[in-house]
Amino acid sequence: MKDMLTKNITFAYNEAMELIIAMGMVACEEQMEEVANEYKFEMDPLALEFHNEARERLSPHTLRELEFFFKYNFLHKALDFGFYTSICNCPKIQSAEEWISKLDQTPAEDIMFGMVYGVYHDKMDELLQGRNWDYWAEVKGDIPALIELVKVTEPQPEVAGAIGPLLECLNHPPEAKQRYMQLIRQFYKDAYKPWAKRIKELSEASVLHYGDSFMVDPERFIRETNKSEPAIYDIPTTFHISFLSQINNHFIYSEGGTYAWVLFGIHNDRVFGPAADREKVELFFKALSDKRRMDFVSLLRERPCYGAELAAELGITPAAVNYHANFLFFLDLLEMKRSDHRMYYHLKTDRLRELLALTSKVLLDE
Repeated sequence: MKDMLTKNITFAYNEAMELIIAMGMVACEEQMEEVANEYKFEMDPLALEFHNEARERLSPHTLRELEFFFKYNFLHKALDFGFYTSICNCPKIQSAEEWISKLDQTPAEDIMFGMVYGVYHDKMDELLQGRNWDYWAEVKGDIPALIELVKVTEPQPEVAGAIGPLLECLNHPPEAKQRYMQLIRQFYKDAYKPWAKRIKELSEASVLHYGDSFMVDPERFIRETNKSEPAIYDIPTTFHISFLSQINNHFIYSEGGTYAWVLFGIHNDRVFGPAADREKVELFFKALSDKRRMDFVSLLRERPCYGAELAAELGITPAAVNYHANFLFFLDLLEMKRSDHRMYYHLKTDRLRELLALTSKVLLDE
């Protein structure tokens, strides 16, 4: 296992990736702050300074365009997924300017296809209307077919607001491309470029930090800090260390699934790594004070489940599953394992016993 992990996993800073992360973070700033407060995580003051300065530098028109393409749900990528896949389909590290130039040469239809997948990735069975996944590949360049699928398929409630903009883009691909190219170039010039050197320095310092931590015990790092089953890394994977996302553990396959990227927050070890006993106990109480999270744990106690199963059983959306799962990830109560092309949540019962014992120790001062 160690040999496979050290062979396949690398840590790096990809400026193109950080640029798109930055756009999403600024667009969803209020949602991001709400999540940080709920998880008892204090945002880095420098990251907040970047957000504030970006909003001051951008024109009202650019901010409206930013919200058009990026602001739907902090935990559910939508129209912006087309940009992520454009970056993730290249296994090499790219500067922001290199990627912008490459994106300008990419057919608008390819990005539209990614946008549709971003909005419907957790409702693909409904979108495909019973057809197999081969049909999805067939409609990649067929804009009229994509429009018809979107018109008759409701997305998850948290991204329902993306349908109007999505159809607008699908009905006018060349104009949509002009808009997002202008937006990305403007955001890079006005908001990102003045910070580019500082963001790179901070992220690259953490590349070394996490790379060293990984090499000490690769399997333990993946299980404890990445919260994943090491076996999923049977393909080449690059961990992009992001300063602006702060806390992140997002796994994205390239088209074809031959390699992958992990969007990994610079401060992941502050949440997923060791923490004070009292803070763990406080978060443990908070996590289980919500009936849905109690039900979440009860379901996983019986058997592992994938996200859509949990959403159906709990009567919540897949994005809400992610939201509640993060509480349990922070406490190291969950891990992800891949089976039959799906990612399953597994409950770590031994860890649950440890937290119950720790609670007793803290409350009884033993």
